[in-house]
Amino acid sequence: MMLKIFILALALGLRAAPLGAAEPADIKLSQPDLKAKGMTVIEALKKRKSDREFSDRELSLRHLSEVLWAAGGINRPEKSGGGRTAPTARNLQAIEIFAITRAGVYRYDPPSHELKLLTPGDHRTSAGEQAYVAAAPLNIIYVADLNKLGVKGGQIPITAAMDMGHFSQNVYLYCASAGLNTVTRISIDPKALAPLLKIDKNFQPLMGQTVGYPPDKP
Repeated sequence: MMLKIFILALALGLRAAPLGAAEPADIKLSQPDLKAKGMTVIEALKKRKSDREFSDRELSLRHLSEVLWAAGGINRPEKSGGGRTAPTARNLQAIEIFAITRAGVYRYDPPSHELKLLTPGDHRTSAGEQAYVAAAPLNIIYVADLNKLGVKGGQIPITAAMDMGHFSQNVYLYCASAGLNTVTRISIDPKALAPLLKIDKNFQPLMGQTVGYPPDKP
């Protein structure tokens, strides 16, 4: 009798798990295609705009990989420490990039070009105040490393805001060239984000950027 119950429970458990489902894990991103044909920078600048409507479709691995690489990936691996796609004041590289998706909360690691899982589960409602934030497939959170900035308290240097401007504009231009929608936001709750990002008081979330495909046409 106990054996029958065990077999039935096992069968129900297997039936409940969707085919191909897997536990959230680190994501090895694909390398950008540096020889891909595309629009010029001038064309991307012409198309650059903010959009607040998104499809709930997941980003392809290529788009996810390239948008994060554009934000702050390594484009000159031969350079000591790895040259980045975006400049930072005094080359402190004091801005950390985090990604919040349906699957979990991740930290982007430029040297390995990977997303490191921090908190599994769908926490997009914590990524910002607007309704579209919870529906979009990707929310980038830019976080200032106060240790690298030499901040012991008080006002964060304006250089941190300047650095984030470089990062987010790279994302804007990439999205314009790739047919993606994006918008930057300062409507974030650092206290709500801190436990999800696994950061302490020495790291300050400063800005979010939502990314996704345009809404599906009816």
